[in-house]
Parts: sequence; structure tokens; C-alpha cells
Amino acid sequence: MNLHSIVAGMLVLVAATASAQVPIPVMERVFSEGDVATRVTLFSNRVVVVTITENSVQGFFKYITLPPDQYLIYLGILQKAVEELGEKPVTSAVSTPRSKIALTLHMGPDSPREIDFSPMATISLPLAQISGAINDLEHLVRDASPSSEVLKGWDPQRDDRVELMTGAYARVAEVLDDGVIVLEHEGTFIREIVGLDARDDVILRVVGPEN
Repeated sequence: MNLHSIVAGMLVLVAATASAQVPIPVMERVFSEGDVATRVTLFSNRVVVVTITENSVQGFFKYITLPPDQYLIYLGILQKAVEELGEKPVTSAVSTPRSKIALTLHMGPDSPREIDFSPMATISLPLAQISGAINDLEHLVRDASPSSEVLKGWDPQRDDRVELMTGAYARVAEVLDDGVIVLEHEGTFIREIVGLDARDDVILRVVGPEN
């Protein structure tokens, strides 16, 4: 596997994305343990979605959008590992009836390729690299602020009303340079300065303009 092949594969995926009307999955992993299934899906529009269902009832849903450079890094790791998978990436026949992993890869010459294996199985280095990348993506989603996606498109204006992570409410009193805002807490009138990078640590959601 050389750099030209990796870049060529990434360009093919990007080209397919550009022509698609809806985002297409790049890869998906479903880890089932008893009645609980955790699904991690990376889409071509840089969105990573994690869902958890129990007895077919969804109890958890969360997603993030990766920055372009971070998306390309993960795409490169996955593309290289997929090209090196070989015919038998699972090298042991361990069976765990109540725990299994179902991996679907929508990249590479055999796309879509499905690989089912036990979490206790011995696997090849490329498959371990794919699993490690998926684990990283899952942790990124789980650790992300619940408001990180909601606030990305928010252009703060004076008197915008927000709900805080504490459950209290505040309004935007001032909008300063470099994305800094001044919040005035309702009831106490305490003012808090919030930097651009700290918004999703402080604000849960934007309620709307103050009445």
C-alpha cells in the first residue's frame, strides 16, 4: 500500500460524496451484547452517529460533525487498513453467542464488505486498526458536549435567551470581539463572560429572543 493508492481511494470516496444527494455511510459497526446494541456510523458528510438500543428500543442518540482535517485523518487510517485487510482478518473461531460485532465497510475494492466476529476473537493488525479508529470516534461522540452541534450555527445577538447547563436561564447582554459574549443570568442579574470555545460548556440550548 502506497501513498498514491490511499489518496486515490480517498478521492474516489469524496467524489462519490459530492455526487450523492444524501450522505452515504463510510463504515458502520454494531456491537451487540445480549439485548443491547451499540451502533457507530461514520458518514461521508463527516458526521459520526452513535445509537444504543435495548430490546430494539432506542435509548441513546448522539452525533457530532468532525472538522475536515480530522475527518481526512480518520478516512486515511480506515482506507489504508481496509486495503490491507486480506481475505481472513479474523484468525480465530471463537464463539460468544451473546456478544458479537458486525462491521460493514463501504470502502475498498470489495465494498460493501461485512465482517462478523466475536469481541474475544483474534484479529489481524489492519482489523485492529479499524476497530481502534471506530473506538476513538465513539469516544469523541460520547464525550462531546450535548450542545456542540446546536451552537455551531448560532450567531449570538443581544437579548437572545439561552438555557444553561445548570438549568438556569440567561440572556445575551453584549456581543464582543472574537466571539466572546456576556450573559446576564435571569433573577440574579449576575454577568458572565463566555468565550467562543467555552460556549458549549456553559450553554445547553438557545431558547430565542427575550420576550
